[in-house]
Amino acid sequence: MKKSEHSNSFKVKNITDAELIKRFKKGDESAFSEIVLRYQPRLLIVATAVLGDDDEAMDMVQEAFIKTYDNLKSFRGESSLYTWLYRILYNLCISSLRKKKIVSFFSFDSHEEFYNIPSNESDPMDNLKNKEIYNAVKTAMKQLPAKQRMVFAMKQFDELKHYEIAKIMGITEGAVKASYFHAIRKLRELLYRYGENNEL
Repeated sequence: MKKSEHSNSFKVKNITDAELIKRFKKGDESAFSEIVLRYQPRLLIVATAVLGDDDEAMDMVQEAFIKTYDNLKSFRGESSLYTWLYRILYNLCISSLRKKKIVSFFSFDSHEEFYNIPSNESDPMDNLKNKEIYNAVKTAMKQLPAKQRMVFAMKQFDELKHYEIAKIMGITEGAVKASYFHAIRKLRELLYRYGENNEL
């Protein structure tokens, strides 16, 4: 019995997205649950980065899955499932930012290591400098346009390729590269005082 359960669990974890969609279209609700488990963490990281608020990010991700559930039976597979999911989330996030009419920024509280800030618990001056750098980065992020933040988040946090981001955002690969380039350049300009050792 235990061996059988382990085997079934292994099969679920290794099943393809296409098979999960096929099963869902046939009425298998558990297939959609597996899709949620598979992609929710990735979507949540990007949504939090773009919106800067954990609760709102979770709301957006949940809404993205609701829309996915309502439309999955008509999904034709012209793009990958995760591209389609990100596209839905992207539209929801951008719509939210436009409705609020504010410039939101990244919440990097759980991703400080991304900045490669050195840590030395024995030196209070180093710790103070690290906090200054971290706060400077957060402040700098406020000045990035929403689309640049989205490109930056998907590339840095989920390590998506330029062509994948282009499909998600409905723009050209060249436009993605340009947005990422401008985001990095602007951050470097804003953080120049900390020297080349703290470049992104």
